[in-house]
Order: sequence, then structure tokens, then C-alpha cells
Amino acid sequence: MTANGPKVVLLHGMLGIPRFFWREYFHNVRPMLEQMGLQVIVPRLPWGGTIKARADSLFEQLKNEAGPLHLIAHSMSGLDARSCIMHMNSHANIASLTTLSTPHHGSAAADYVLSGFSLFRLLSSMADLTPKAIRIFNGQTPNHPNVIYRSYSAARPVAEQPCFVRRYGRTIQAAEGDNDSQVSVSSAQWGEHVRTLYADHFEIIGLNLWMNPFRKRQRFNHIPLYREIAEWILRFEQEKEGGE
Repeated sequence: MTANGPKVVLLHGMLGIPRFFWREYFHNVRPMLEQMGLQVIVPRLPWGGTIKARADSLFEQLKNEAGPLHLIAHSMSGLDARSCIMHMNSHANIASLTTLSTPHHGSAAADYVLSGFSLFRLLSSMADLTPKAIRIFNGQTPNHPNVIYRSYSAARPVAEQPCFVRRYGRTIQAAEGDNDSQVSVSSAQWGEHVRTLYADHFEIIGLNLWMNPFRKRQRFNHIPLYREIAEWILRFEQEKEGGE
């Protein structure tokens, strides 16, 4: 099928890159969306940059793209997108933003990293993701009335999270409740909260980091999630055309 339908923008999170050798960040998502007739744009954002640096980069890459654009953002990139929409006048060509486990209210994991000796504390992005920093960000970055905001949260019991991130999961659980090892369910809710996925933070993009050979866990298939989002986008555009 020729991809000539609505434009979808896939936005990667912190520490992410659009493609690593043969594997895309959103594993097998782009070809599926294109088969559904959608045009797919995959920007490259500064992987360790601040929200502002990433939003600036996003703006430069999308400013000449004819809208309407539908943004699908994993993790931190949902904040980048919100900043781009409100502070760079990008609402003119962005119709919707769907966020996947974005820390819209910050993450206790960021506080944990900044209070310890983790190398991650050297990332300029980390200080932007604390609950305190995000409260300021939210006060300065309201939703634009012309853009639809939708969100998905995710959670797994800490015992089912990859072993090397469970310390973050336990920290978030104590401070915020159920989480996917990086972001709590409560923090990920923004705009219309569609539902909570039974997945960890990495499974949402098709990355299975479960390495325990002695215990199995319920598998999460991420592809139906993106098909669901794509179907919503197609319905949205069809209804909009029908109303004109």
C-alpha cells in the first residue's frame, strides 16, 4: 500500500536513537503504519539533551512539514513535543499528541539518580525530569486548545521488571505507586488517558529486556498498541473531512 495518508511522527525518548544498525527504536512499527497508509516521519533528537534542546531540534525538523501532523511520543519525548507545540507556535500544523509512558508529572527515579553516584546524573536531561522541575514546566506549558492530547500509561509489578531497573521501580512504587520501572501510572496520565498497558517501559517500543531464564512473565505485544493509535488517527482525519 502506498503511504499517502495522514502524517505520523514517531518520537524517541531519552538515550534513544531512531535506528541502531538494523533495529529501529520503535521496533517494526514504521512498516506496519506505512502498510496502513500512513506517512511516517522519524526525527532524531539529542539523546541526552534538555527538554528545550530536544524541543528546538524537533521544531527545526518539523517546521517545513505540511500538516496535519500526529505525534506519537515515547517517554521524555512527550515533554519535548508539548514544549514544541506551546513555545514554538507548532500547534498550527500539529493535530494530536499521543504520549506513551511520558513523565508528565516527573519521576521519582530522576530524584534517585541525582541523589546518588549514577553516571546518568551527568545527563543534562535528568534534572528536567524531577517532579519539582516538571511542576515548573507544567505551569509554563499548558495544553494548546487546538491540539488533542492523549496518553497511555504502563505498569508491571516490580518483580516483573528487568532486574537492572528494579531499583528505580521500587523507588517510584514507594513515592508514586504502580509504574513501568521509569514512569508511574499517575505521572503518565495527560489529556485523555486511554488506558494502562501491562508492560514495562521498554516493551512499549518492542524491546524485551527480561533476562531471567528461570521465570517467565506474560508477554506484551506492542504492535496492536500502535495499530490502535493509527486507527484512531485515521478515524479522526476521516471525521474531520466529513465535517468540512
